[in-house]
Amino acid sequence: MRSKPVTWLLHFALATIVVGACVTHFFGEQGEIHLRADKAQTINHQSPITNHQSKISLFLWDFRIVNDDQGNPVDFISELRMLDRSKSQITNDKSQMVVDSGTIRMNRPLKYHGFRFCQSDYDSDLQGVVLAYNHDPWGIGITYAGYALLLIAMIAFFFQKHSYFRALLNQSVFRQRSGLFSVSAAVIIVILAIIMTRVVTPKPPLQPVLQTPLLGIHVSVIMLAYTLFAVIMINGIIGICVALAEKKASGLRKNKLQITNHKLQIVSQILLYPALFCLTAGIFIGAVWANMSWGRYWGWDPKETWALITMLVYAALLHFPWLKSLTAKRSNSETVCQHSGLSTKWSVIYHLLSVVDFALVLFTYFGVSYLLGGLHSYA
Repeated sequence: MRSKPVTWLLHFALATIVVGACVTHFFGEQGEIHLRADKAQTINHQSPITNHQSKISLFLWDFRIVNDDQGNPVDFISELRMLDRSKSQITNDKSQMVVDSGTIRMNRPLKYHGFRFCQSDYDSDLQGVVLAYNHDPWGIGITYAGYALLLIAMIAFFFQKHSYFRALLNQSVFRQRSGLFSVSAAVIIVILAIIMTRVVTPKPPLQPVLQTPLLGIHVSVIMLAYTLFAVIMINGIIGICVALAEKKASGLRKNKLQITNHKLQIVSQILLYPALFCLTAGIFIGAVWANMSWGRYWGWDPKETWALITMLVYAALLHFPWLKSLTAKRSNSETVCQHSGLSTKWSVIYHLLSVVDFALVLFTYFGVSYLLGGLHSYA
């Protein structure tokens, strides 16, 4: 633990996020409420942690749609009047109401007495709205703390000494042709990822929920991850082809092909770290965005669910060296990346897994959008 504190912090952050999700699931309250301009609605809540009872009455004071110069909606604004009925009473007569006021806009939820209210839908006559609400101060707090710790850990990880990632970087692979080719390809495709981000980002007029700076950050980080996964997949295909050629070779040529194959694996392992971290960061940026827009940071939408599955599968691939250690004693950090340290069999298995895993990326990006739909059907 002393030699790898950042690695332990990373795992602790993930555990914290899971704990926060469990608190949200078991103790949080979520729902929807339909408000009309002529009638107040009341939410009854009893905290399972503090056992505090509260009754929040809501009254729709005004609702309007803000359009741009072309008549496209850019925001939905709901003005509310709220009252804690455990302290006073409420009437449907607007002229006699003396209550708190608040405004809900897209990506700007209203917070009131531990509740968060978000715009969900509105009636065709503009005299009513549907609001998503939740009461989850503990779960959100714990989960966001996990997000913060995870971000710190992922950044600090690349500066940690005595790690397997640092042992990989200490190899001479970047001074060899195969390594130079792979790294050059990675740089080129990362540039393409930036271009693709501009291509896949929805063009104006944007839906009001998409009009936030988080859109560009979320899409850019996810696309960078997908592009790095593509480089790893290409490396895997090349590695499989090299392994097939190795079977027909002999002598010095066979040894050179073995070395080349292993170098390709090292490059893939190195690129897997930033790829997985970018995907993880993109998922949690999307979770923060969802919490701002829809009042919950996780809703098991098909796109976010399959992105999580992809993250977990690639996390398993990241731990591939420990899988090998189940059948062979793992070398120490000085010899772990020597050509004799890993057999061709394990290199081929790694390349095969990197190719198969990329099918998940393709399904998450294309298959989910066209087959499963959901809130991300525009992505």
